[in-house]
Amino acid sequence: MCLAAMLAGCASTGTSAGRVSDRRFDFFTPAVPSDDDADPWYPKVEEWQGRMQQEGTRLPASDRSIRRAEQSGKLLEAMGAFRDEKRVDVAKQVTHWSQKVARRYYKWDPASEDPAFDHWPTVGQLLANNGDDCDGLDLIAYQMLREFGFPADRVFRAILTRDRDKANHMVTLWFEDSNDPWILDATGAVTFEMRRFSQLEGWTPSKVFNDRAQYLAVEGGRRAPSVARGE
Repeated sequence: MCLAAMLAGCASTGTSAGRVSDRRFDFFTPAVPSDDDADPWYPKVEEWQGRMQQEGTRLPASDRSIRRAEQSGKLLEAMGAFRDEKRVDVAKQVTHWSQKVARRYYKWDPASEDPAFDHWPTVGQLLANNGDDCDGLDLIAYQMLREFGFPADRVFRAILTRDRDKANHMVTLWFEDSNDPWILDATGAVTFEMRRFSQLEGWTPSKVFNDRAQYLAVEGGRRAPSVARGE
């Protein structure tokens, strides 16, 4: 696209600051694939979509066609650094907000003392019941991370066991680092602040899971495999 076309296409003639336009749009009108007059951008968008879908959500680590150029990768690194910084900020806000909300909606469950009878609610059940104990309220942090777009394969729930008395507690783990996840504790029983697992003392993880997979947490086991950052 030439410079003149770029300037014409990107120039803004929006309303002045503070004014509210009375124009309204339906942003989801169906596209028209075979009418250049009605939808001239359709083939251009379609071609771009095909390349995006073929590429996937991230550039493959082995894609040398992009990394071969002298300055390649700089924009990717800058975008990744900014994304990671903002995700940490969002996760901290989710932690603080979850703890504030959890105090209001905590409901003691007498069956929680016996894992065999303790019922773990789904998100829908938590909302329908308008509260729960720690194993339900943990879903506040878990679900909010998911709704804020954190990758599904990086957000898990975890059962932690307190070393001194073997009491159990549920938290959310965000695996920004595959081997040292962030802990988000909606009720604050383990930690009031979001912190790395390596910074936690007195608790041992036993189970890690989400709605698709489950794992054992084994002390001294092999390190987690590297995964692509920030899909």
